[in-house]
Amino acid sequence: MKLTKNLLIKEAEYFCARANSIDHPELLGINDGKTIGTYIEHEFKKHLLNKYDFKLGSSSMGVDFPDEDINTDLKVTSLNKPQNSCPFLDIRQKIYGLGYNLLLFLYEKNEKEGKCYLFFDSCTFIDADETGDYKLTSNLRKMLQNKWSKEKIVYYLEQCKLPGDKTTLNNLAEEIIENPPKQGYLTVSNAFQWRIKYTYTNKNTNLPVVDVKKEFGDFQTPLYFARQVFEYILERHVLHPDLIIEPTCGIGNFIQASHSYYPNTPVIGIDVNESYLKEVRMNLPDVMLYNVNVFDFDFNKLLSNDYDEYLLVGNPPWVTNTRLSKYDSNNIPQKENIKNLNFFDATTGSSNFDISENILLHLIKTFKNTTATFIFLCKFQIACNIFEYLIKDNIQLSEMEIIRFDSLEIFNADTSSCILFIQFNENNKLLDFCNVYNFDGSIHSRMGIVNGQFYSNLDNVVDIDGECCFEWRQGIKHDCTKIMELSCDGDKYKNKKEDVVLLEDDLLYPLLKSSDIKIPMVTSSDRRTIITQHKLKEDTSYIKEKYPSTWQYLERNEDYFLKRKSNIYHNAPKYSIFGIGEYTFKKYKVAISGFYKEGLFSLVYNEKPMMLDDTCYYLSFDNYETAYITMLVLNTWIVKSYLKSIVILDSKRPYTKKVLKRIDIKKAIKLITLNTLIETEKNLKLKKYINQEKWDNYTKLINKINTQK
Repeated sequence: MKLTKNLLIKEAEYFCARANSIDHPELLGINDGKTIGTYIEHEFKKHLLNKYDFKLGSSSMGVDFPDEDINTDLKVTSLNKPQNSCPFLDIRQKIYGLGYNLLLFLYEKNEKEGKCYLFFDSCTFIDADETGDYKLTSNLRKMLQNKWSKEKIVYYLEQCKLPGDKTTLNNLAEEIIENPPKQGYLTVSNAFQWRIKYTYTNKNTNLPVVDVKKEFGDFQTPLYFARQVFEYILERHVLHPDLIIEPTCGIGNFIQASHSYYPNTPVIGIDVNESYLKEVRMNLPDVMLYNVNVFDFDFNKLLSNDYDEYLLVGNPPWVTNTRLSKYDSNNIPQKENIKNLNFFDATTGSSNFDISENILLHLIKTFKNTTATFIFLCKFQIACNIFEYLIKDNIQLSEMEIIRFDSLEIFNADTSSCILFIQFNENNKLLDFCNVYNFDGSIHSRMGIVNGQFYSNLDNVVDIDGECCFEWRQGIKHDCTKIMELSCDGDKYKNKKEDVVLLEDDLLYPLLKSSDIKIPMVTSSDRRTIITQHKLKEDTSYIKEKYPSTWQYLERNEDYFLKRKSNIYHNAPKYSIFGIGEYTFKKYKVAISGFYKEGLFSLVYNEKPMMLDDTCYYLSFDNYETAYITMLVLNTWIVKSYLKSIVILDSKRPYTKKVLKRIDIKKAIKLITLNTLIETEKNLKLKKYINQEKWDNYTKLINKINTQK
């Protein structure tokens, strides 16, 4: 088969994904970037030569793939130590590009236990006419937009100290005016750094950046770790599978590892990526392979063969359905309300699940009435969600364990991860707890269900679980940060696009984000946000008459609002926002960031009500005293201990409305004394405010409140 440019890009993606998961003994102990780069280039070319016909370039040609319809040079550089070289040979190349395409591999090298691994962050393809100098082409394009004269452009070229006499620069300026250059993505310095170029390419949405993980959401499991997973499980459990299934097999390392322990057991591999399956066929020709989305595979055909024991293994994609949609991936399940979410939750973010969670739930529903064992890698949060789903849906199982491991070390991915082990057989029963282990076999913690509620840690539980007597709210949601959020610029405002605008003050409110909630009292902000409504679905046309500058500003940027994809904006008034109501405009709020593990509750207030973005949650109050004491109560060790037993601190957003509304303040104040509050006040470094009278008034108020249902 003849190699083409498109095939080159696809093979680059596949090569990087494969190289991420195998040992490279040739590079052990080698830290010289040039040597590593040469090795990677050689391996990639060897990979292509096994499949395609093409002309191979040489150093004298200057281009690695010189075929006219490919015309591409390969560059490899380290993420941490980018190589320095200058590809520009003359002034025209800096303006109009190198004359050939670039394919850039960006890698990170890691050594562990006598093995060497490469983690490819990305491979980026840059068209020939976009290989000019970034800053130079950017400035020239701006000059042309502003209709600079030839003389001014010549003067600029001279100031850049570009080589060439007056005649050369005059001719070049005329050419620039007649034939404007495209935006380049290499750097201005002759000490060229590919890493800086990589940064620029990511800033341009039109430039093809081929991410080796994003489209399919996968982290290919290194073979050595797949074998370690089997060793760990088989030391503790006896398995005799008649059929092994890997539902998202990738390049087949789990299949290969299973073959070491069960050489005579038939194996089925399923994957949506045909390139991965080609690799499996080369290494394991006897494996039955299916190039299909796992959600479309007919597992009933396997169940009808009546195997005695199934073993399902693998590492499903670690990415959300929303993220995959951004890459137009075909690895997305058909939309299904698998958790029976209500309409409100489904349309405001709760339906943005990880694909791995959906795959696991799909498999559980399929195999729960068989003798089957699941061994899957996933995020720790996903394992917790699966456990909660199993219990609340009354699905019986024989055994379940969660084993934590270091994904930063294994996948170069900074997320909390685990091995999920589930067994179904004749000993099925309802479980109400699950042990969480470390990879060395020691107990990490126990999670469980108590009175129908999930606890991430059953040790030292403080019983204040119930329903909060105040209503927790999520901050403002507008999905249009570039336009709706501004900073002060004298008597004007600057948006995220760096546009400076003059707006009426009435619709501008102080704004706090998660990063602002780091101290117990917050009373000011340099940020502003436009509040277009006072209640949901309020008609926004009043802005046109009362606040014409704001209306004109919104109208100029209407396209940004039209691009919002959430269903909550469908059939809503123009420039609608969400998370808005009477509670939004109360002066005092007790707020917490959804992101930070510490879980600090802050009292937030200002003469003009302060707004919070949708990464924050809050209670709203009419008076200072009630808000202040509520903030103290929530920051006591009693509430903090309780929260540690129900939140999953390793998740992306530990604190959510679902978690916070479980804090029963009525129960909490029975365990809290005035001395507890005084001590909390001191720990927060606040001036003394609380006293017996205020505490008594507060407890009376709380006990009078009917818990909101």
